Amino acid sequence: MTPKEELQALRGEVDIVTADIVNLFKKRQKLATDIARVKSSGNLAVTDLAREQIVVESAVAGIEAEYRAEAAALTRTLISLSKLRQYESLELTAGIDFPASAAPPDGAVAYQGVPGAWSEHAASRLFPSRELTACEYFDDVFNSVQTGRAAFGVVPIENSRTGAIGEVYDLLRRHACYITGQMWISVAQCLLGVRGASIADVREVFSHPEGLSQCKRFLKNRSWDLTDVRNTAVAAQLVAERGNAKYAAIGSRRAAEVYGLDVLQPDIADDTKNRTRFIVIAAQPIYDDTSDVISVTFSTAHRSGALVDTLQAFSLANLNLTRIESRPVSRDKYRFFVDLTGNIADANARDALRQAAAQSDYFEVLGCYRESEENA
Repeated sequence: MTPKEELQALRGEVDIVTADIVNLFKKRQKLATDIARVKSSGNLAVTDLAREQIVVESAVAGIEAEYRAEAAALTRTLISLSKLRQYESLELTAGIDFPASAAPPDGAVAYQGVPGAWSEHAASRLFPSRELTACEYFDDVFNSVQTGRAAFGVVPIENSRTGAIGEVYDLLRRHACYITGQMWISVAQCLLGVRGASIADVREVFSHPEGLSQCKRFLKNRSWDLTDVRNTAVAAQLVAERGNAKYAAIGSRRAAEVYGLDVLQPDIADDTKNRTRFIVIAAQPIYDDTSDVISVTFSTAHRSGALVDTLQAFSLANLNLTRIESRPVSRDKYRFFVDLTGNIADANARDALRQAAAQSDYFEVLGCYRESEENA
């Protein structure tokens, strides 16, 4: 028998075993429906952790060591699917508290920082024809949206180099705002100076600490004083106010335009692909049939496999997870933030969200919106 013939024969045996497993799985799920009926009549909880542990231990008892971990994982998956079936049978997965889409409101757009900051740049890209309002802190942006002083807010939530901005995740829930859009902005740092200046004139450079860190290779071996300021736009503003060629700032082309500076050297960041994701927040959800991202937050019980049980609902619905972050709630409890590809108006997506909610201690949809890229 040739290797190809042997492979074909083995695959035939695998197909037979798979068919047997599927038939047994169907029988197990039918039993789960009967179990749900009995639990309902006795007012018993769907989840029984002690029973689950017994089932896993019984399933792997006597199995060779090389298969034990895989058998345990398979058994836990079967238990999770059984519980999903029970929740469906008991109609405990009904209802995802997510309002219908509102019409986009009129009004200004709030951002954190000063004119020329990256947040202002993102806001101008997302809302080119609206009034932009500067706020000192992220919390001020959320307050402006929540109280109606601004129709929308634009805040950074993630950087491709430094990761998630935890404060923004916390503020999303504290202020009960919804995500209604997002855009990735390329963080192209430049060396900025007063009109007519050259690199040879520079003696001191101002920027946010992260801006200086992002340009280490460019700054290396240059005998310049490096001074931290609150953000890159403030650095540009400071250089413009001093009006001296010996001062320079690391910031954006936008900051150079706003403060009347020259770009002495463009694209000086170590990572030329550095990007920041900005989200749009509003007091009400706003989405349509072109929306392709769903953001949710949830917490799970403090037990083995609890997170897997929740995420499995998305996997079974073929919803791709594009991002997951965690934030501590207490010493042994975490809140998770997950982005999925999909639209909440889709029946398959809504069913997956209901299933995930049934597996969670707390579950909330943060928004449904369209992902976009900077055009320039």
